[in-house]
Amino acid sequence: MSAGRSTTHRTRGGVVGGSSTLTAIAAHAAAQGTLPETGTLLIVLAVGVAIGATVSAAPRLPSVPALVLGQGAVHTAMVLVTGHHHDMFEPRMLVTHFLGLLAALCLIAAVNALASLVIDVVVRVVSSTAPRTADRRSVTARTASPSRMPDAVLIFGSVGLRAPPLSV
Repeated sequence: MSAGRSTTHRTRGGVVGGSSTLTAIAAHAAAQGTLPETGTLLIVLAVGVAIGATVSAAPRLPSVPALVLGQGAVHTAMVLVTGHHHDMFEPRMLVTHFLGLLAALCLIAAVNALASLVIDVVVRVVSSTAPRTADRRSVTARTASPSRMPDAVLIFGSVGLRAPPLSV
């Protein structure tokens, strides 16, 4: 895997985990009007980090399912920890989750474009400032054997000149 691809996979995992966590907190706050307690936030943050690490490790997982599953997992963890099951499907909460999904998709696309642009620029700058070396194709290496052995010995790698006769 190239450095550019691993960077975008890690970045994508961070965006999915972070946006899932942020969207769940914002949706919960929109539905209830208050932010959750610190203990709940820490548990939700841990779930978001686990989701981000999973998405980073599974680069073939498409972004939309990753975001939907991530938001669902983080939101379910928040609902289970807080015990507020009655407002789980409130319209404000669903709209907040949908807007968070769109914002995260835009952020993933922007970060991927920006990362590939920055990596291309860095490669060009480093390659233009690197010292130039002589063209290796113009130099011919001469190999001379240190002793006068027959070519067959050198080619086939025999230990010595004496060997049993070749059986036919």
